[in-house]
Amino acid sequence: MELFYRDKGHGNKTIVIVHGLYGSSDNWLTVAKSFENDYRVILVDQRNHGRSPHSEEQTYEAMSGDIYELLKKINLEKAILLGHSMGGKTVMRFCMDHPEMTEKLIVVDIAPKSYRSFSNFAEVTADHQKIVEELISLNPLQYSDRRTIDEILKASFPSQKLRAFLMKNLKRNKMGKYFWQLNLEALKNNMDEIMDGFSGIKKPNHKMPETIFIRGEKSPYIHDEDALVINQFFPGSQIVSIPGAGHWVHAEKKELFVKTVRYFLDE
Repeated sequence: MELFYRDKGHGNKTIVIVHGLYGSSDNWLTVAKSFENDYRVILVDQRNHGRSPHSEEQTYEAMSGDIYELLKKINLEKAILLGHSMGGKTVMRFCMDHPEMTEKLIVVDIAPKSYRSFSNFAEVTADHQKIVEELISLNPLQYSDRRTIDEILKASFPSQKLRAFLMKNLKRNKMGKYFWQLNLEALKNNMDEIMDGFSGIKKPNHKMPETIFIRGEKSPYIHDEDALVINQFFPGSQIVSIPGAGHWVHAEKKELFVKTVRYFLDE
C-alpha cells in the first residue's frame, strides 16, 4: 500500500516516525521539528489513518509491509525506526522482518505482548472497542459544528484530552460536511490483532539492532515484568522511564522525550 508521508529536515541519517492508533503523522510534527536540523525525518500515516488509503486489513504483517514499500519507494536502504503504541508494534514487526534495514529501533510505550485483557495489564486499552463503536454510532454528517459533536462524545468520554485527540480525525468533505477520516469499520474488525500481534510469533534468530523502549512513568502499557518478553524479542534492550508522563510520552514531556532519543542516537 502506498502510504501518505511527510518528508522533513536533512541529514545523513533518516528517522522514520510511525504514529499509534487513531493518530496520524501531524501528531508528531513538533517532535520532528526538534530533529530536522540533524536528521531527515519521514512521518507516515498508517493504513486506515490520516491521509493514507483504506483497507479491510489492519495486521502488523501488512503494516510492516507498508513501511517496507515506502522505504523502497524513497530509495532508503536503512533508517532509524521510531514508533508509538500501535506504531511501536509496527516498527518492532518491521525490525523483525527487515533487520538489515533498521539502523536503530525506538519503541514508545508499548511492549511485544497482547493487550487484549486486564490480565495482561490492559487497564486502558480495554476501552478501544468501546471507542471505535461510539465513533461509528455517532454519524458526524448529521451535525454542523464540532462543539455539538464534542458534547455528544463527552457523555462516553469525560476526558477532554482523549476527545480532542479523537476529534483530530474529524474532517470536512467538499460539501462542508463532517466525516471521520479513520476507517472505523476496519479498526473494529481488526481490534483483536491490533491489541495483540505478537502471540504465536517466533522469536528472531538473527541479531537485532540496538533498541530502546521509552515508557511513561504513569502509563500502564509497559510494566517492569515486561522486560522478560522485551528481551526475548530484542535482547539487550534499554528500558527508560520518562517521569510524570503517561501514554502520550512525546506530547506530555516533549523536551525530556527528545533529549532521551538524542542521547540514545548519539551513543
